[in-house]
Amino acid sequence: MRASVIASTLLILTLGALPVVAESDFAKKLRGDYSILGQDLLNHTGELATIRDFVYEKDVATFTFAEGTIHLLRYVNDRPTTALFIGKGHARISIPSHVERQSLLTIARDSVVDEEFETCLIRIGDDFDLKLHEEFSFEFKQLSWRHFNQAAKKPQAEIFFKPTLHHLYDNYFQLLRSLYERGPEGYFWIDFNRYVFTFDPSRPEQVSVAYEFEGSDIVATDGAVFQRKESGVNTDAAMSDIAYPTTIIDRLANIEMSGLDGKRLESAQTTTRVLVNADSMRFVSLFLDRNLKTDSIYFAGAPVDFIRRRDFRFIGIVLPEYKFRGDTLDFTLWYHGKQFDHAMPWVANPQSSPHSYDFITPEGYNYFMPGMGQVEELDNRRQKFSATPERLFDRFYYRCFTGGLDTVSVVTDVGMSLSFLDWELMSKKTSDCYIPHEIYVATVTEAFNFMLARFGAPPGTFEMYVSAAGGFTMPGVMNIPHIACVTAGPMEAFGGFHAVAGRETARQWFGSLMQPATDRERWIVEAAPEYVNLLFLQTALGSASYSNLLHRRDSVYIFVENNRDLPLATGDRVPGAIRANKGLWLFHMLRLLMYDLESGSDRLFLRFLQELSLRASMKSFTNQDFIALAEKHYGQPLDRFFEQWLYGRNYPEYDVAWTVTGSGAGFTIGVDVITKQVAPEFTMPVILRVAGVDGSSRFFRQEISGLHDSFELGPLAVEPKKLVFGEFYSVLCKSKVKKR
Repeated sequence: MRASVIASTLLILTLGALPVVAESDFAKKLRGDYSILGQDLLNHTGELATIRDFVYEKDVATFTFAEGTIHLLRYVNDRPTTALFIGKGHARISIPSHVERQSLLTIARDSVVDEEFETCLIRIGDDFDLKLHEEFSFEFKQLSWRHFNQAAKKPQAEIFFKPTLHHLYDNYFQLLRSLYERGPEGYFWIDFNRYVFTFDPSRPEQVSVAYEFEGSDIVATDGAVFQRKESGVNTDAAMSDIAYPTTIIDRLANIEMSGLDGKRLESAQTTTRVLVNADSMRFVSLFLDRNLKTDSIYFAGAPVDFIRRRDFRFIGIVLPEYKFRGDTLDFTLWYHGKQFDHAMPWVANPQSSPHSYDFITPEGYNYFMPGMGQVEELDNRRQKFSATPERLFDRFYYRCFTGGLDTVSVVTDVGMSLSFLDWELMSKKTSDCYIPHEIYVATVTEAFNFMLARFGAPPGTFEMYVSAAGGFTMPGVMNIPHIACVTAGPMEAFGGFHAVAGRETARQWFGSLMQPATDRERWIVEAAPEYVNLLFLQTALGSASYSNLLHRRDSVYIFVENNRDLPLATGDRVPGAIRANKGLWLFHMLRLLMYDLESGSDRLFLRFLQELSLRASMKSFTNQDFIALAEKHYGQPLDRFFEQWLYGRNYPEYDVAWTVTGSGAGFTIGVDVITKQVAPEFTMPVILRVAGVDGSSRFFRQEISGLHDSFELGPLAVEPKKLVFGEFYSVLCKSKVKKR
């Protein structure tokens, strides 16, 4: 954003091509071994043995090879990296975590793995081959066409293992890491039936159980992901205690932009400082937007060996020597590209860090971002500026817009200025979806005033700009499209432009400044602004808030009916619609738990949101921190609530029957509830409303426990006419209510 001048501490460079550096002997070997891992197995020579009653344990998995033949293939450092078994075998995998069992149940229709198999393909970087040699005699033999075809699953297994842009990690590089340090705790990957089990000691969560969800899949879907057995992390509460191998502690960048739209990253030189958390490390995992092409990487001022597949986020870096816990590593990357979302490298650990940018940009374009200093003319074609935000970021976004603009300022209710960036092209009503300027300004200002009144000034923001184009909303910049097809048709019932303005405004308090400890907390970052927006819609438009809420409920219904309802706490594996929509419902149910039925007050819930905004933007937070904060404001434990809605799947279905007894002297309602689709220990407070024959209403909050519960409401002075179960939509559920 165009703010006060921030002095640059970096020298802006005009970045050119780096000199070509001769490849080291180790790099040549690395690339040669990497290619071996993808060699075609047909007519491949290796070792063959007949085996019987061979049992191999790998972390939580036990594989029994009852009888059959096994081929050892693809040799690196004179040891096999691939095994093909044909015969009779059995796999038993016990998932130690409740939330991950729930996740696997969604993907594979079962919460444990207990499978007979006839063929399996294995990738090995541990001592699996040595244990085989201890018990059985092998002979060198070519893999026959018959065995190649007999392993019907083998071709698909090869596809699952081959690195593609659908994978977060490069499986070949991960296997090589273990091959060069080969030991009993090394890499192990096995495909059998429709399952894939992986033990990768170099990932933050070392164990995964994936499943071929559909026969045409080109990647197996992760059903359960968790830490190795020795870590002792197996309860839902501890799943966010992840020991990441590395943490980024600083990021510096010199970036030159170009292109007809000003959005091409012509050249970038970024230095990323990484802290080593592992005991020792020679291989480092780094990630970069797949649309950015890596030209070179330097470590400690010298070129370093690395592998990165085309259009792949993952970069595997090989250090010249081992580094140890507490060491810091400075990587300088040169790269270029376009159509990227964020320009800096990152690691698996989402911990936020300082960012400093120096930009060279073409004349005639407008760039907006947090911490942006004064723009200076560099020459007739280019300009320069620095961006050094005071707050920390995991991933830092910026946006470029073309065309001239004017700044229109509006003063909010508390005297804070909103600067609307008014593009000339937006003044022409060339689209049926154009939001008239006066409505645009009034609606955004209304949303901002609503949130200012409840949450105070946005964290760490002193100036506010409103951009009329879409994109990521950042601290101090709300990207709210001026052209949006939301004012007519079905979207109008869900809030129309109010819903767009409210959501993006809410991200100033619940957005990119939030610091989730792991991706298991990502749902909070996505759901919180969506629900705060519903609070705004309720005040601004009334019924549109409930229409929006029910629309999102119906989306959850569809996911559940299609058996795709993953627990929210499984992180990025959860479909985006579930993270936002089911997460929004979790916030709504928390609100109704804290809601004061007597006064109709949301005071406790609003205090909870206020503290969440401050807490989550000041330091890293986990799901357990979120739960502790909710319990603090609720005043009671919420174990059962979060076990179902955060760590569980599905929703309850209630069959409710009610009867009335009594007379003019007093009435009592007897209620009988049968609950389905949830665990027997499930319990949930539900708000009920009793409507009297005289038009009056009385509210009750009743905890429904177990699969069958009965209770009484009353005494009531007025004869009941109707019982509303789940008033204010206090529970995400389906219900049938009938009077006996």
